[in-house]
Amino acid sequence: MHRRMTPRQTHLALAAFALAALVGGVAALRYLPSLESNSPVRSDAARSAWSGALPTGLRSMALRVKPGAFPPAPPPALEAPAPQEPSVEVATLPQDDVEGSVSFPPAPPPARPEIVEKPTPLPPSRPANLAELADKFAETAATAPAAQPQATEVPATPPALANAPPPPRPQEPSARAAVEATSTAQESAPPTQVARAVEPTLRAAPEDAFQQEAPIRYGMGDQVFVRIFKQEGQLELWLRKSNSRFSLYKTYPICKWSGKLGPKLKEADYQSPEGFYSVSAKQLHPHSNYHRAFNVGYPNAFDRQNGRTGGLVMVHGACKSVGCFAMTDRGIEEIYAFVEAAMRAGQREVQVHIFPFRLTEHAIARETGGSWLAFVGAGGNYQHWTAFWHNLKEGYDIFEQTGEPPVAFACGDHYAFGAGDSSCRRIAGW
Repeated sequence: MHRRMTPRQTHLALAAFALAALVGGVAALRYLPSLESNSPVRSDAARSAWSGALPTGLRSMALRVKPGAFPPAPPPALEAPAPQEPSVEVATLPQDDVEGSVSFPPAPPPARPEIVEKPTPLPPSRPANLAELADKFAETAATAPAAQPQATEVPATPPALANAPPPPRPQEPSARAAVEATSTAQESAPPTQVARAVEPTLRAAPEDAFQQEAPIRYGMGDQVFVRIFKQEGQLELWLRKSNSRFSLYKTYPICKWSGKLGPKLKEADYQSPEGFYSVSAKQLHPHSNYHRAFNVGYPNAFDRQNGRTGGLVMVHGACKSVGCFAMTDRGIEEIYAFVEAAMRAGQREVQVHIFPFRLTEHAIARETGGSWLAFVGAGGNYQHWTAFWHNLKEGYDIFEQTGEPPVAFACGDHYAFGAGDSSCRRIAGW
C-alpha cells in the first residue's frame, strides 16, 4: 500500500536537494578558473546566465555560504597542459545581486625559432714547416706510379699541425711549358703514316651509252650561211659542222624591211636589194647605232655591172629600216655572234642570199602575172622581173638540192654559178 509523505518529510527532502545543488554550484564556482572581466559583454552574458539559471530560493542560499567552507581542490598535474576553456567568475554582491563575467583569452603567438649564431671561423694559420711539407708531397708524387695510381694511407696529423690547412697544390706548368712538352713528345714519337685521299679517275663513257641518232648540236665557230626572204619576212641562219652539210639552226622574223618586191636600183629609192652577196670581217659593225650590224655588201659586182648605185645596206637591230633589214635586238645579238665566231674560227666570208620570196615556179608565176591568180588580184604585177627571178632561182635550186651554197659570179646581165668565163667576176666581200 502506497504511503504518502508528510509535510515535514517533504520539506526535509527539498532542503536536502537544495543543499546538494548549492554545494555543487559552489564547488563549480570555486574550481573554475577566473575569467577576464575586462569585457563588459562577456560579464553581462555570464551574469544573466547565472541569474536566470538559479531559482530565487537557491540564489539566496548560495549567498549565505561563507567563503572557505569547502577545502580547495588540489591543482591539476603539470604533465600535459590542458586546453584553456572559458572561465566563469562570480562576484559576491550585497543582498540578492549576483555578478559574473565570461572572457576568452587570446591564443598565444607561435614561438619563433631560436636563431643560433655560429661563430665565424678564423683563417687557418700558416704552418712553420710549409716548405718541408711541399718537398715531401713532391717526392711522394714523383715516386708514385703514373700508370695505375693507388690510394695511399694518409699519416695521422701531428698535434702541432692539427689546425693547419692542407698542403697547397703544386703549381701547374705554364702554357709555354705544356707546348714545349707536347712538341718534344711529338719529336720523340715514331712517325705515323697518314692515308692519302685517292682522287677518283674519270672513265670515258662507252659508245653505246648515247643515242646513235642524236640531234646535231650547233655551237659558236661553226660555218655560217644566211638566207633572207622579203615577202615572208624571214631570215634563216644555217650552220655547218666540218665535213657535213648545212643545217637550219633557226629562222628569225624580220622586224621591218622597206620598199616592195624587186631589186634595189639606185640610191634613196628605199628598196631592199635582191641577189647573192658576201660578208667579210671588214663589213662587221659591232658598235652600230642600231645595236649590232653587218653590211650585206651592196652593191656587189653584178650591181655595179648593171649600173645600180647606193650603199650601206645592213642587217641590224632596233627594228628600224630605210632600205635595210631590221631585226630585233635580241635576234641580231645572236645572229651577229654566230657570224663573228665563224670568222674568228677561220671562215673568210659568209654568203648572204636575198630573195623576193621562196622561188618556186608557182610563186614566180603568181607574182609575174603568169597565173590565173593575177586576174583575180591575188598576185602582183612584176612581169619585168620574170627573167631576173628565174636567174636567181638557179642558185636557189642548187642549195635546195645539194645543201651547199653555190659560188656566184657576175657575168653582165646575169649570174653564173660554179664557174664562169673570163668576163665574169666572183661575188666576194670587201
